Amino acid sequence: MPERTTAGASGGEAPARWAVALRRTPVSMWRDDIDHWAAALTYYSVLAVFPTLFVALSVIGIVDPRVAQELLWQFSALVPAGSRPDVVNALHDLSNERSAAWVVTVVGAISALVSAYNYLAIFRRVQHAMHGVTDHRPPWRTIPRTMLSALGLLALLVGSATVLVLTGGAVRVIGRLLGPGEAGSTAWELLKWPLLGVLVTGLVLVLFRTGPAGARVPARGVPGGALAVLLWLVTSAAFALYASGVGTYDRLYGSLAGIIVFLVWLWVSNLSLLAGAQFNAELARLTPPMAPPRPAVPPLPAYPPAVGRATAPAGPQRKESRP
Repeated sequence: MPERTTAGASGGEAPARWAVALRRTPVSMWRDDIDHWAAALTYYSVLAVFPTLFVALSVIGIVDPRVAQELLWQFSALVPAGSRPDVVNALHDLSNERSAAWVVTVVGAISALVSAYNYLAIFRRVQHAMHGVTDHRPPWRTIPRTMLSALGLLALLVGSATVLVLTGGAVRVIGRLLGPGEAGSTAWELLKWPLLGVLVTGLVLVLFRTGPAGARVPARGVPGGALAVLLWLVTSAAFALYASGVGTYDRLYGSLAGIIVFLVWLWVSNLSLLAGAQFNAELARLTPPMAPPRPAVPPLPAYPPAVGRATAPAGPQRKESRP
């Protein structure tokens, strides 16, 4: 791992440090085998995403099955077109298991929580490797905090997807709560994107807070978080165009093409998140460490003179000569 250095930060300007860190990020990703870490994260993403979506659809389906089916089709619009039929069929088959709905829901919730915990544990390990720091926290402190973070991560994931795909009758209900007539629906359309931005920002910050102590400050995670979201949007759009236009996966994998496209898209998404984390690590190396505050020196205590002992006056004394 490279040592912390202040080279490139002599000017003290943040844009100069960002440019240097951005140039170093691809090299550091190659050296740290980030593509392998992204593959491990993809494995646990698959184990966490499907149970989470299934639990959300099952709970909504108990209240209103029609809304659940509508949300199912809206959820499928978030994945690449090549894998959309496979994802829809898998979630549809799971949501139609009415005979043991509660049992499957509980098992799915536990599976999603365990997979999200493992996902965060790997993200914590890779961030410590990026910063060249060893995690010395004991398990009895790490496991409960990571489990709570996993719960928050799943809640933010479901909330973000629900806000993004919320349409139809659910929007009309929210619109009536926000205002009468068309004013409520218009207010929801205006609030939808800022709310989604807040949820996605919280999701990224939860991931980045699993790193070393210096990387857990929210202000230090903002540059890498912004880069991760930007990379995810660009790479997802580019990969969707490639997968739907070129047709390479259909010729290579046949009936498995949809599943492969979905897995590759998850890998690209995790790679974007790790690129943002690597960018933050490079910024941390370029930022001069803050000197710890010097403790105030307490004043020396004033000792009282000893009892029964004459105190000599300060300064030299002159002898008196007798005549």
